[in-house]
Amino acid sequence: MGQKYLVVSDNHGDLSNLSYVLSMFRGQITALIHCGDMEVPPEQIRQMAGCPVYMAQGNCDPSYGENPEELFLLGEHVAFLTHGDAYFVNWGEEELVEKAQELGADLVFYGHTHTPAYHYYEEEGVTVLNPGSIERPRQIKPMGPTFMLLDVEDDGQIIPKLYSL
Repeated sequence: MGQKYLVVSDNHGDLSNLSYVLSMFRGQITALIHCGDMEVPPEQIRQMAGCPVYMAQGNCDPSYGENPEELFLLGEHVAFLTHGDAYFVNWGEEELVEKAQELGADLVFYGHTHTPAYHYYEEEGVTVLNPGSIERPRQIKPMGPTFMLLDVEDDGQIIPKLYSL
């Protein structure tokens, strides 16, 4: 049957779209993965989600008070979750991929750019995902705020799907 993860980032204090998307998938997702710049207390996100939550501290989350990054298992994959600003993601994903290899992670989730991204670095064996911004998008296409649903199949295959509101 597999597992389904909701991946979001950069709501910047506005919870309206996050609340809407969570209500659409309530009871259907294994966990919420938030890539940072929440600008609300992490407890508030956890209460809204109604499921396990993995979170990264964004550059606009100074009073976060928790680990700024997370490393966790996602099925048989090792996932590295970060906001991305510390790895200069506005100029590329190379440092993220290097950090993932250093940590033994084959999946990376990040935000910060407000632009969705999905890349597989075959030689390094690392998949990098950015859901874009659920409130303040910067991309031209798809238009509007974005989020990802990530299906992890029983055989370990990862199927990311990008949605826009």
